[in-house]
Amino acid sequence: MTFAVMGALLGAVASPASADSISFTDQVKFISDLQPTATVTLPAFDTLGNTLTLTNVLVEVFHFASVELKADNDDPFQGATVSGRMFRQWSLTGPGVVSSGSQITQTPFVNLLADDGDGGNTFNFDASAPDGVNFGLLSYGPLLASSHNPAFGPYTDTGTVDFFVTPLLMSQDLQFVTPPDAWQLDVQNPSLTVVVKVTYDYVPEPASLTFLALGAGAMLIRRRRPSR
Repeated sequence: MTFAVMGALLGAVASPASADSISFTDQVKFISDLQPTATVTLPAFDTLGNTLTLTNVLVEVFHFASVELKADNDDPFQGATVSGRMFRQWSLTGPGVVSSGSQITQTPFVNLLADDGDGGNTFNFDASAPDGVNFGLLSYGPLLASSHNPAFGPYTDTGTVDFFVTPLLMSQDLQFVTPPDAWQLDVQNPSLTVVVKVTYDYVPEPASLTFLALGAGAMLIRRRRPSR
């Protein structure tokens, strides 16, 4: 029985080590392209005293954005066919990683009538029909911007890995088929979020498995030895 168990333990050592993976994710959010570069900080891969071997690093970068838009036609002489648009652009750098995203998101076109006086003051902002429209929430994503398999070096440590994200463009506007002479756009809650996910694939060190197996076998032999 003892030899059978020992054989099973040593056979397990001789077989390929069981692979596993671990992932870490974090994000940064912007509300304006006037904000400075922000940092996403994620844990590096800890080898636990060289008992684990890193076999692959996968870095994935995602982005999503949104804004709430309303429009009001203030031209008393003509209607308008209008659409709302959102522009988002950003860049990212990290160890062995360069990424970026550029996205234009647009609403369907809506027909507005000429200004209806907006409660007695033409220049009051009023997004109600028939001369105004509430486009609601305009959004996209999350979208995968890029994926990378960087060199292991900067990612193998007991510390952290930093990624630097810069908002390049965050703007909203209206697109007209025939522009009116006067109009207003209301922008609420603009946002841009960039997400970084790092996945580490690894296996236990064969030497560690051998040590554990032999240690377990020795304990078993000691336990099976008859007492005198």
